[in-house]
Amino acid sequence: GELLATIFAEDRDFTPLADIPDHLQKAAVAVEDHRFFKHRGVDVLGIVRALKADLQQRRFVQGASTITQQLARDLYLSRKKTLARKAQEALLAIEIERQYSKDEILELYLNQVHLGHATYGVASAARIFFGKKPTDLTLAQCALLAGLIRRPAYYSPYANPRTALVRRNYVLGRMAEEGYITAKEAQGATREPLG
Repeated sequence: GELLATIFAEDRDFTPLADIPDHLQKAAVAVEDHRFFKHRGVDVLGIVRALKADLQQRRFVQGASTITQQLARDLYLSRKKTLARKAQEALLAIEIERQYSKDEILELYLNQVHLGHATYGVASAARIFFGKKPTDLTLAQCALLAGLIRRPAYYSPYANPRTALVRRNYVLGRMAEEGYITAKEAQGATREPLG
């Protein structure tokens, strides 16, 4: 009667947005696409910023993908960095924004995103990293999961606990900068151990 193991290609449990903590939603937006609620799938200001950085370094150094573009890439495209793929990603993102609300896009994104250790979506990650349901996550735990999105293997608390802690605290700082939490809440959460 005890589960010994599971076999799967991708460990994913779909979770309705209502069951994903507001802190986790806001953490993902703050760190991945702070203008998410202001654009229509493509952030022109973000593209200009990234293009400037890329031209200065003469290589791809900064991403400009919105949450909607990341969702389009994860659902339909490869991760290969080419201008053609970026154009396809942008067109798909615009179409996704036409068909779905921001809440629906965020729900799909948070259930689709890879968070390391064969986990996809926040429910699987909450279980793997904290042994919890998403609704039971603390602010610091929400920030840690959102911080994994950029580079799951690099920011893994199992593989690189110090790097994960720095990234988590960065996410908390971004949440405070965006007004999603107070500076006092951010400071309190930075004192919480990784768990």
